[in-house]
Amino acid sequence: MPKTIALFFVALCTLTLPFSAVAGQAITRVSDRQPVSLQQLCAKAEAADLVMIGEVHDQTAHHDLQLEVIRQLKARKLPLAVGVEVMQSDNQKELDAFLAGTMSEADFQPVFARNWSYDWRLYRDIFLFARDNKIPMIALNVPKELVIKVSRQGYATLTAEERRKLPEGTTCDVNNPHTEFLKQSFGEIFKRSARGRVFDYFCEAQTLRNSGMATNISLYRKKAPKTKIVALTGIWHGVKNAIPEQLSRSGAKLSTLVVMPEIAEFSGGKASPEVIDYLVSFPSP
Repeated sequence: MPKTIALFFVALCTLTLPFSAVAGQAITRVSDRQPVSLQQLCAKAEAADLVMIGEVHDQTAHHDLQLEVIRQLKARKLPLAVGVEVMQSDNQKELDAFLAGTMSEADFQPVFARNWSYDWRLYRDIFLFARDNKIPMIALNVPKELVIKVSRQGYATLTAEERRKLPEGTTCDVNNPHTEFLKQSFGEIFKRSARGRVFDYFCEAQTLRNSGMATNISLYRKKAPKTKIVALTGIWHGVKNAIPEQLSRSGAKLSTLVVMPEIAEFSGGKASPEVIDYLVSFPSP
């Protein structure tokens, strides 16, 4: 993979967009562009099976919003689980040990660092709230070494052994709405930087992650069918044509609410109800 494309892929997966946020967010219901309160949003979240809350990974205010929604749903005494992109499914046992209190925070931090490149402190309050309130957490992501290999060489190069490391039911069918969404959003960048299969591999890697995370959500719901799942992911995994679409394609019948922070691609009325349910903006610092 050319260096420019590799850097772009890393940037997209981590989504370190220049977006600064502090307390005092404004929430818009995208279907009719009406402002709503956080309490109104949470009332809608209470009725959904799955609540997708997107993030720009290095923005503290986005994580504060995620935690506040989790707090409010917990206060309503709902059966609740939190799914996180930041942990890979093959590290579920370590995550469970931390939540059970049999692994200390100090011992868990190196595990977190192996899974995710961003500072533990950005996510710490969410993990501690889940631990202290006995809320299960789901390690949603697929092994990152497989994502990297697919992004560079394509899904077809995965060996049978490597495919067995994926959550059972994960697919890499790029004939899906999110692929078209990626073409519209990022195709020109790839055209300027490289030719050939690079963009196809990028789409395969994104689909692999979306499908794998959707599969892990679906598997958890089968074990705990009355549990509401709040899934915390990067923006391009949480929009309706990503993980929610993959759930639908697999036959999972989950009512879903999608909440996203405002970024350039969604500003100025560009957010569509086909992609987002609620858009959250934050004041400039």
